[in-house]
Amino acid sequence: MFWPAEVSADINIAVVAPLAGDYEILGRELVSGARIAVDEINSHGGLKGEKVNLVVIDDQCNDYLAVSSAQMIAVNSSKKNKMNLVIGPFCPNALGEVAKTYAKAKILQIIPTSVSKSEASVSYDSLIKLVGYSEQQSLDLFKYYLKNFDNQRLALAYNSGSKEAVGVAAELQEEFNKAGKAADFKSFNFANYKKDYEQMAEDIIEDKSGVVVVLGSGKESVKLAKALRREDKNLPVFLNRYQVQGRFLEDMGKYAEGVYLLSLPTLKENTEFTETLVKMRLLGVEPRGLSVYSYSAVKLWADLVAMANSYNFDKMKMLIPETVFETAWGDVSFANGNAKNPLNYSIYRFNNGEYTQVY
Repeated sequence: MFWPAEVSADINIAVVAPLAGDYEILGRELVSGARIAVDEINSHGGLKGEKVNLVVIDDQCNDYLAVSSAQMIAVNSSKKNKMNLVIGPFCPNALGEVAKTYAKAKILQIIPTSVSKSEASVSYDSLIKLVGYSEQQSLDLFKYYLKNFDNQRLALAYNSGSKEAVGVAAELQEEFNKAGKAADFKSFNFANYKKDYEQMAEDIIEDKSGVVVVLGSGKESVKLAKALRREDKNLPVFLNRYQVQGRFLEDMGKYAEGVYLLSLPTLKENTEFTETLVKMRLLGVEPRGLSVYSYSAVKLWADLVAMANSYNFDKMKMLIPETVFETAWGDVSFANGNAKNPLNYSIYRFNNGEYTQVY
């Protein structure tokens, strides 16, 4: 879905995100956060006296649509239709080609979510990766494991077709190796079981695994998690929040109780972000998940415009490596477009109908 043939004059920014399917909830979080930031800017007279227009593009987490959306955005060079900022895409498999297209068109692009280290190697003057690496969850998970499950065997179920899952799996295994705990770690590849989740669960249980981490697509992660909890209702199971969206709680049913979710922090408890959280709630938006990060992406761009006193791409890009930006989670600076201080992941546990942060 593309924007109308003509949008109103002034300054345009776009959010490229999935608005249907398994990742719809995440896409709508990204849109809501950006919209609140834009409304906030416009309520104070706009940016440099100009109204900011938000354009929403649904790429359905489809690589082809992500690339074709970038190409469509790049060719719109008139002031009326030009995009001055693109937030996204959320699914970064085609990041190299997408980023190259935006760079050639001199359009600033901010990825508000974590990317894998291989994706972080994609470097253009136009590209900012706001929060760091998805592999960071491996380090945070291992710390939590040492504190709460030390000396228990950990099973990692992963999808070898996912760059993120492979990267996180490799980092987690490396943490076990460095700590002299290689014998306490074993990986299980979804591809080897051909959707036989019951057999996969049985093998994991028979391996005497005391903790299980599942890194797969939403449907396969939920199916394996349910199979594992049917075998052992008290088994600690960790899932990635961004892979099990959609109907997660409904599909898990009673087996959701006690499940752990890895996620970027919601920042609800961050006192520096209190005023913005209140504004979000007044607008009917619960400030959880990714809305905080798309909001921060828009605000970072607005800060760049203010510092450059211009919308000129070349003037703004020169400021990026020289500037420390204030964000909801603290000061952030960038090298080659990557955050120098990657954001830590949080761990939440689902109990009695609520998510409680445990790390």
